[in-house]
Amino acid sequence: MEAFKRSSAPFVTYFLVAINVLVFIYMLMTFKTTTSFEALIETGAKSNPHIVYQGEWYRLVTAAFIHIGFEHLLFNNLSIYFIGQDLERLMGHLRLFGLFMIASIGGNIFSFAFSEAISAGASTGIFGLFVAYIILAKMYPQSYGLKKRAMNFSLLILLNIVTGLMGSGLDNWGHIGGAVFGGLATLVIGLDGRYRTDFPKKYRWLALFGILCLAAGLLAVGWFKLVH
Repeated sequence: MEAFKRSSAPFVTYFLVAINVLVFIYMLMTFKTTTSFEALIETGAKSNPHIVYQGEWYRLVTAAFIHIGFEHLLFNNLSIYFIGQDLERLMGHLRLFGLFMIASIGGNIFSFAFSEAISAGASTGIFGLFVAYIILAKMYPQSYGLKKRAMNFSLLILLNIVTGLMGSGLDNWGHIGGAVFGGLATLVIGLDGRYRTDFPKKYRWLALFGILCLAAGLLAVGWFKLVH
């Protein structure tokens, strides 16, 4: 894996962590809480009626930076901090940011289509980061480090999904969506041209087409579920 290392600081990872903390502080200063309905809605959590009836589509983005309680913030920020630094050195700054945002928005779109609950949190994007290792290991099979990471995160993804299905209060559709869109985004983004891969380019184009079609289809599902 040393051949994949980058020397520059992972400032995108730091930026994502900082945004989460600043939004959390803003909610505490404004609403004295980060868990109330008012605080979540006013700050920009995912809310299907607000998206459809008031046209507040920005919630599909802003929900990724809102956290419900300190434990939620701490767990997600620790995940971003450690996984983000590693992936940012592998992928580069813009690729990591693009991956995180596509996975976050895609996860919120999945939630919009299949869950009526108000939801928020960076876990949609984090699941995209998890899956990125699995896809990169397939695209760059010469890397033992990526294969090892892929195996570890495959187990972690499975454990998180099973735990979510058995528990309550977790947006499993958002997690699944983040993983799906994160995987597709990784196929499109990959690593830069300095790193050799025999992965066919046609699959990257198919993945991009899949992102666009899946997003459009899921948005339509969420819309029609509310208006009909």
